[in-house]
Amino acid sequence: MDFQINDETYFASIGEGEWQVFVSTPTGAREIPVYDDGTDAEDSPLLVEDKARRKIVN
Repeated sequence: MDFQINDETYFASIGEGEWQVFVSTPTGAREIPVYDDGTDAEDSPLLVEDKARRKIVN
């Protein structure tokens, strides 16, 4: 995925559990470190508040 922020072009590559982000520079692409501080979505509990008492299908 290519995107621009403040007139700089970035490229994000999203692989199996891995992110790579590069920024375009006059001398070529430069990798930007990505820190993943989140948990896997499969391991996170999800709480849905249903005040109307509707049936929620998972």
